[in-house]
Amino acid sequence: MGRPETSSVRKGEAKRSIVKATEFVETAKSSLGSNRWNAAGLSAIHAGISAADAALIAVTGLRSVAKDHGAVTELLAESAAGFTATQRRQLGGLLKLKNQVAYESRLLTEIEARQLVDHAVRLTRWAKRLVDEHVGA
Repeated sequence: MGRPETSSVRKGEAKRSIVKATEFVETAKSSLGSNRWNAAGLSAIHAGISAADAALIAVTGLRSVAKDHGAVTELLAESAAGFTATQRRQLGGLLKLKNQVAYESRLLTEIEARQLVDHAVRLTRWAKRLVDEHVGA
């Protein structure tokens, strides 16, 4: 299968990705407060994707260009010492529901939305620490 495709980017790009992740998290939280479970879930998923991008860029100066968002999981496992089973589970939980939330007709439940937002909050917090450590605050 081989290593997922990547492209080189300036490590400073990690700051932009973490800004996106943070904005998506805030939108997800706001949507929870308005009982908009699907909006909360999709915003949380996008937060997780942006957070994973930020972490990978901060540590390696690389961005995944693979069509499958899950490729970043493999890249982080190879290169980010702090990418533990916890972060893998959080990112996996977000990515697992991406197609369902974005493209299928089934609606998210409140419990599912809250779990997705929780994963996104925690993953974004972890990624922000990496960005601060490797790129600077």
